[in-house]
Amino acid sequence: MSAEPIKVFISYSHDDDDHKAWVLKLATDLRAHGLDAILDQWDLMLGSNLPRFMEQGLSSSEKVLVICTDNYNEKSNAGKGGAGYEGQILTAELFRRQDSVKYIPIVRGATGDPKVPTCLDGRLYTDFTRSELYDVNLKGLIHELYGVKLAPKPALGPNPFLAPPIPKPDLHTSSTAFFSERFGLAFPGVRGVAWFNDPSVAVDRLCLLLKEPLVFSNMSPIWWWRNGDLPISHIRREAYNLLFMDAEELLVKRIAAVDPGAYWQQFVYVEVEPLPATGLYPDLNIQSSIDRKGFASEEFALFKGEFISREMYDDGAAVIDGVPVPLEGNAELRIRFLTPYNFIIAPVGSCINNQDFDDERDAILDGIIKGTHDIEQLAARVRLLPKRRESI
Repeated sequence: MSAEPIKVFISYSHDDDDHKAWVLKLATDLRAHGLDAILDQWDLMLGSNLPRFMEQGLSSSEKVLVICTDNYNEKSNAGKGGAGYEGQILTAELFRRQDSVKYIPIVRGATGDPKVPTCLDGRLYTDFTRSELYDVNLKGLIHELYGVKLAPKPALGPNPFLAPPIPKPDLHTSSTAFFSERFGLAFPGVRGVAWFNDPSVAVDRLCLLLKEPLVFSNMSPIWWWRNGDLPISHIRREAYNLLFMDAEELLVKRIAAVDPGAYWQQFVYVEVEPLPATGLYPDLNIQSSIDRKGFASEEFALFKGEFISREMYDDGAAVIDGVPVPLEGNAELRIRFLTPYNFIIAPVGSCINNQDFDDERDAILDGIIKGTHDIEQLAARVRLLPKRRESI
């Protein structure tokens, strides 16, 4: 909440001395509660420019209290006097900003229907007519002005007619044993290296390897290794050869299932083809990215079928047809590879999960793309890596 006091302009008609005294008391009570009430009775001097005071008060204040009496409503609707002048300004602003909650009608003794001027008809008001309820109504008004509800909105509970979410199971074995079981189901009979060069078949096998569940309460056992080295939490097949893995779009070209000799050495090599650039980043230097990382990619998001930039995704809003639109959680982050790309899928407890091997691993993967290395060299190198100790 801002440390600056909230400016509250009070618009009313000088019906009689009793009404002026009542408005003065209301303004005084508001100031006693830290609200910077602006009132002609203490902010104007003889000779002051009344229209200028009204215009500045209405425009510079964060809230405007409109004290609605029969006299005020009549003058406002007829465009007479100060109430009529303020009503014209108020009407114009509400026409521009129909969702505005700046103007708060306060009814005091109004008997007409509606109890507020025409420009405020349909707006929620608070009724201060009964003097014995003044303190209760004042408390509610102060809460509204500060934006603090007397009764805060409670948290949303679960739907009683839906089953509660199923808790994630525990994994009671090592990640390498889990991966080896999945490897056997997806690539039965494979020893050494087996290539799957048909993209559709390759994606079929990956879907078997990476079927649910992939996330357990105590670990995410299957990871992918290249840049970032991250767990795989979900996949979705979007076409016969297109796989969406977490945030990565993968146009699969071919895969190799590799069993170098021991179950804890097993891994899957995946090679993907480039996808067209989204056009969101015209200044993207693909060659510079290749020189630096060995490949080029771009991050973006899909929002209602539209490509939006990663910056818009991070800001939580996108410009659609020239108008800012909140994403409200409806955008899906994506990473698209613009050049040939490859990576390894292996258990988190794999011997490949070795910082001393990271640079060599990436150099071999770059070499496979360039044609200077092959999968046999990668398998031979993995065969020499030490086994990792895993706790279950």
